[in-house]
Amino acid sequence: MAKLKYALAGGTILVLAIVAAVFNPTANVWLFRQASLQAAGWKDTELAKPNELSLLVCGSGSPLPDPTRAGPCALVAAGDRYFLIDAGLGSMRNLRMWRVPLEKIEGVFITHFHSDHIAELGEVRLQTWISGRKSHLPVYGPTGIQQVVDGFENAYALDTSYRTAHHGEALLSPDVAPLLAVEIGETGSEAVLPQGGGLRVKPILVEHHPVDPAFGFRFNFMDRSVTISGDTARSDHLAEAAKNTDILLHEALSPELVGMLEKATEVSNRPRVAKVMSDIPDYHTSPVAAAEIANEANARLLVLTHLVPVLPNGIAERAFFYGVSDIRDDVHLARDGDLFVMPEGTDTIRHRELD
Repeated sequence: MAKLKYALAGGTILVLAIVAAVFNPTANVWLFRQASLQAAGWKDTELAKPNELSLLVCGSGSPLPDPTRAGPCALVAAGDRYFLIDAGLGSMRNLRMWRVPLEKIEGVFITHFHSDHIAELGEVRLQTWISGRKSHLPVYGPTGIQQVVDGFENAYALDTSYRTAHHGEALLSPDVAPLLAVEIGETGSEAVLPQGGGLRVKPILVEHHPVDPAFGFRFNFMDRSVTISGDTARSDHLAEAAKNTDILLHEALSPELVGMLEKATEVSNRPRVAKVMSDIPDYHTSPVAAAEIANEANARLLVLTHLVPVLPNGIAERAFFYGVSDIRDDVHLARDGDLFVMPEGTDTIRHRELD
């Protein structure tokens, strides 16, 4: 009993000492210094080895506000070559938190000009520049990409001048800051896209009327491939372009769940929201249809992204998947931080989550 009393007394003293330290300003400064040293020593995250193709989901959400998902964004790493596909809200913050070396991004692909896909293009410009990008950053997109890029260039011009004046041209040269618009055209030209070194990028016309043209993209590297749908209604053209792809990253909207939201907003006398909910299903793809497309394409893995509506819990996720298991088993619901790695010469797809 005496030993127990001494142990309890000792434990109480230790707890009090910890509490005192936490509220001691000197101890707080020391703890922050140690945490800073540890954080500064973290290494960049490696997304792919030289013989690997990888896909990182940097934003799996949609225009609807979602506390757990950034706006639409994916990063494809072909060995040491990094390419960003779309730039939704919050995506750059994700990449920074995961310590992705942003200076390696050598091109941005914009599927179409809906706001949720271009919202952080200015931050892509800024963060890759600050990270050490050495030249203009090409932005590949449909007809109209020059107008979009010019808008972000104008919006960020003053910011660029301030940062160069503050940090100096040796660190942040204004000559390398700009984005460079590269138009893919109305029908999709491979000629303007990065190729070589085992890499081939192919644009895919998809169905997102009245957004015309809108593109998906297929990345082939060595003998592995990733196909990204962009926003689209069910598209046979996409299914053909994605033939035998390793990963099909496909958008998905549940008409049933969105229909429930439409009815709920009508009952709640919110006609504007109800009208939007009634309009959006016809230019997106249902989870079941995406599974059918993946089967037609003989895709090894289907990853659903750009998820509509917001799925706050497991119950909503299971409702979202209703009917999918009747079509195929190999379906993954994307989450921000999903990293899929595909080594050359294998059928392997390794998955882990960055956090």
